[in-house]
Order: sequence, then C-alpha cells, then structure tokens
Amino acid sequence: MADTASPRSLALDATLLLSIPLLLTAIHFLAPTTLQQALVFDHTRFNGYTLLTAAYVHASNTHLVSNLVGYGLTATYTYALCLFVDERRWFRRTLPIHLVALPVLVNLTSYAIFQLQYPDADPVSRGFSGVVGGLGGFLLVALYVFVKKRHDGQLAYAVGLTIFLLLMQLIDLRYAGGFRASVTGLVLLGSGLVFVQYARHGVEVPDGKARRDAVITAGAVGLVGVVLGVLILGLFPEAEALVEGGSFTNVFAHAAGFVWGIALSKLATQLY
Repeated sequence: MADTASPRSLALDATLLLSIPLLLTAIHFLAPTTLQQALVFDHTRFNGYTLLTAAYVHASNTHLVSNLVGYGLTATYTYALCLFVDERRWFRRTLPIHLVALPVLVNLTSYAIFQLQYPDADPVSRGFSGVVGGLGGFLLVALYVFVKKRHDGQLAYAVGLTIFLLLMQLIDLRYAGGFRASVTGLVLLGSGLVFVQYARHGVEVPDGKARRDAVITAGAVGLVGVVLGVLILGLFPEAEALVEGGSFTNVFAHAAGFVWGIALSKLATQLY
C-alpha cells in the first residue's frame, strides 16, 4: 500500500478533501427547498435513494457548520497520519467508500432501531453527522495503521482498543453524570489486559532514533485521542440538549456511524 507523494498527487488529494465541504455547502445554499426536502430520509416513506442523499442535506446553517468542522478535524488528521506512513492510496480508496456506504448503513441502522424501540416515532433524518462519526472510526483505524507501521501490530492493537474503551467511558460519563464502577472497571480491565498481553513479551527502553520515533508516536496518539474526544462530545450532547427547537439529535446514527466507520476502514486495510 505504500505510495510516493508528489505535488500533483498532493493536489489531487487536496481536491478530494475539499470537494466534500464544497458539495455540502452548495447543496445547502443553492439547491431549492423542494429538492432538499425530497432528499431527506423520511422514516414513514422509506424512499431507497434517500438513504444516501439525506447525509448531504442540512436543516440549518449551524447544522451545516458543525458537520463541516467535524469533517475537517477527522479528514485532516486521518490524511496526515496516512501521509506520514505512506498510506495515501489506502486513504484515497477508503474515503469514497465511507462517503457512499456510510450514509446508507447509518440510516438503515437508525431506521431499524426506531422501528424496534420507538415504532410510533416518525423521524426525518438529514445531515452529515453520521458520516462524521464514521470518519472518526476511520481516524481510529488510521492511528492503528500508523502505530503498526512505525512499531508493531500488538502495540497498535493495544493503543487502538484502549482509545476506543476510553471513548466509551467518555460517552457513559456524559449520560451517567459520573463514573460508574461497572463501566469504569470494564474499561480499566480491558485496557490493562491488552497492555499486559503486549508487555509480557518484554518492552525495551528505546534510545537514539528509536526514542525520537517513540516520542513522535506518543504525540500522535495523544493528539488523535484529544481529537476523537472532542468529536465524541460533539456527537453525543448532554441529555437536555438532545431535543432543541423541535429537532432531535440522533445519537443512534452517530454511534452507528462510528462503529460502521471502524468496520469499513478495517475491511479496506484487507482489500488494499
């Protein structure tokens, strides 16, 4: 999967990255209201094509801007990690998969949850936030690839799983209002087990270039952890903010997006 960066290929990458916010902005400000209404996913009608198109329509300027910020954070950091370890080809092939498959998978998952748990509800889904959640999953897998290529697969797995568990802890903190022994205990146990499994083969203290590489990796892990933490807090607002102005923040879609994003990204590592 290694790839060599050249000015032309970097320009193509920039075009790919910038095309998405330009498309979202153009649809929001230029498409007629009647067309935008036709593109949203209405759970009571289930028009198949809207499973995809609903992700590219937004209810307000604030809705659009928040998703553009989320896209900018996830896409930029994911690309930077891939660029650093010569995985641009994987990035270029995986991002379009997310842009097409994630809206469909997220809306289908959300639809199934509402049908099973809230059959009397008739929500209308729109917005790029489910895809942004998926790109957060893409970023986590990109970090795994980054650590694996610079060090080894066991450390990459330990780092990736630990960050995932900490993010789940963050979500629980958001809605539980504090630490719960059951959840925190499982997070600590899971994180401890993966690092014990990694460390049982022995961990050498790096020096020279290896130490510099370790510092760079630790910095990247910390930065990505912070970015994902900020993303999670944005995707999962406080309980009292879930319904505002008659609009419901579909946290089910956000959670589905994150999980599907991890699955699709990991699958793409096997294909390319």
